Amino acid sequence: MRVMVDMITEPVRSLMEKTTLVFVATADSSGQPHMAIGEQVTVSGDSVLIFENWFCPSTLQNIECNFRIAVVVFLPDTGKGYQMLGSVIKNTETAIHDENNQPVNTPETPQILTRFAVKIDRVLEFTSGVHSDVPIAG
Repeated sequence: MRVMVDMITEPVRSLMEKTTLVFVATADSSGQPHMAIGEQVTVSGDSVLIFENWFCPSTLQNIECNFRIAVVVFLPDTGKGYQMLGSVIKNTETAIHDENNQPVNTPETPQILTRFAVKIDRVLEFTSGVHSDVPIAG
């Protein structure tokens, strides 16, 4: 029987340090999913991820009403990585660009540099091959 992992192990941390992008999945209050790409992700302690990104409005709206989140980190050349499931525990706006000074062309909404922390509850293998979605052993 496999044991549930509630921490970010050294192999997960090592893979996080090797990759520049992760996939971030959120859902709104009705369960409608949304995917985003995260950059500038750091590991804090043994169970928290810290993001600081210019996330799109859908991601920010989703984490306001549904704090559950999934983060995937993987190496495309191997097709292997990890899926981390958790909850946003802190969300802070650190900067706002208005329509006159936007880094991205989205005139209908100002872009917000957001820092949020995610407490990881479970870590699963993420692979294109056969897998069971059972939390990895600690």
